[in-house]
Amino acid sequence: MEYILLGSIILLLFILAQIKSAGKKKRKLHRVPAHSNEKAERKGQMGEAIVQSILSRLGNEYISLHDVMIQGSSGRTAQIDHIVLSPYGIFVLETKAYSSYVKGYEDAKNWVQFLKNGQRHEFYNPIKQNEGHIRMLQTVLNDIVGTLPFVSIVVFVGTKDVEVEATKAVVVQENELLAAIQKHTEHKLSVEQVHKMADVLWEVNITSEKTRKRHVTDIQKRAEQVENGICPSCSSPLVERTGQYGVFLGCSGYPRCKFKVSVKRDREVIQS
Repeated sequence: MEYILLGSIILLLFILAQIKSAGKKKRKLHRVPAHSNEKAERKGQMGEAIVQSILSRLGNEYISLHDVMIQGSSGRTAQIDHIVLSPYGIFVLETKAYSSYVKGYEDAKNWVQFLKNGQRHEFYNPIKQNEGHIRMLQTVLNDIVGTLPFVSIVVFVGTKDVEVEATKAVVVQENELLAAIQKHTEHKLSVEQVHKMADVLWEVNITSEKTRKRHVTDIQKRAEQVENGICPSCSSPLVERTGQYGVFLGCSGYPRCKFKVSVKRDREVIQS
């Protein structure tokens, strides 16, 4: 009887040890993505700091604003890496701190980063991302001047090579940034207009940490909804349609809801 009891205790201890070991492994697996996200976030912040340092070398006629968050009339927010105001135009910068080699097209939904280990990383087209930022800026600044002379710039930091076909925006590496801005020499805004725009942006810039965190969460949620075939604006199903510029996903609630997203698969698949 004693041997049976002792054997049962040993078996119970063995089972508990296995459960504890499995729990440790499971917790360890859950921590990996968080660490990876934090690393990417730190790299992005370093890239933005490098661009901010470069922009500080511009002359006194330029006013640079960094990490600006604004809210449109619909309640949606946009977080803009850098805005440079000057008599020569309004430069809106989207910074990407990606290593290795990047390839993309201005009308593609995604661009591709080719990593050293042979893997590919797809990321949302930053030209399209910046177009959304500019539309939001237009709603905030449109009372100051009739035609706003925006220049969209995508700047890659620490990238070995960038191969992008683009006419709607300027795509450069960090060592080309100053020249890309300074090549604009025609006066399009008065000094008074430049300073008024700066005052407006400083006033509307959202600094609340809670709102900024909600902005990131909203972006993730919208992306998940589109992936699941749900309209992020009104929660109606998305349906595939063909328009003037090819195939796209549109809200089934049209014309009440006009949300749509391009699905130009011929441009999304980029060959190495």
